Amino acid sequence: MESAQGRNRRDRKKQETRQKIIKIAMYLFKKQGFDATTMEQIAHEVDIAKGTLYNYFPVKEAIICDYWQDSVKDLKIHILEMIQLMPDTNTRLTKTFIKAANELFKSKQDIYKIYLSYWFKNLNNPALNERMQSGFEDIFTMIIKLGQQAGDIKKDIPVGLLVKLLEAAFLSACRNWLTDPRLYPLEQGLAQTVSLFMDGAGSVKRKTKGRLDVAEFLDDSSQGTLL
Repeated sequence: MESAQGRNRRDRKKQETRQKIIKIAMYLFKKQGFDATTMEQIAHEVDIAKGTLYNYFPVKEAIICDYWQDSVKDLKIHILEMIQLMPDTNTRLTKTFIKAANELFKSKQDIYKIYLSYWFKNLNNPALNERMQSGFEDIFTMIIKLGQQAGDIKKDIPVGLLVKLLEAAFLSACRNWLTDPRLYPLEQGLAQTVSLFMDGAGSVKRKTKGRLDVAEFLDDSSQGTLL
């Protein structure tokens, strides 16, 4: 039976190999481009067998996922401390979105565009559940719980569901910006996302007017086409 010391040594060796793979792969992605870099080349540069590399990362995108999670982990402590000093949920979300987007995306746009495409494509893939964690779960959970305590956010909606909605909305706004910065300015998109999450899509006029009568709707729609 393997001793605790032996397990610790083996786990430490695995972690060192994982970090070496990520470091060298990210260097190659930056130097020659993601598409031009192969798993075979990464394995050669790390000096491990190709099969060993695949045991750690099944595809190149998985390397970027782990690099992303490490980057978010470095931000998490600062953001968790920051949001506890903010006066309300709107401010917490806005400050968190802007800080995270600036720290993560501004200097690594090409790499994280690949990450976001992979994240949305595999969001509901149970086999990749752990790798698809964005790292913002704890941050958004704290923001939502603080908001529920203050009465800013409904208490009858599960926190986990709100976290997933918030996570997808934030990353979607960032992906839009990375796709076309001129059409989707970053801070404007993030502000709209916060507004949509906090206020919903219904207008004040709609909320005050009440439910539209079906007969009235049918009468209005007869004046023109719905398409």
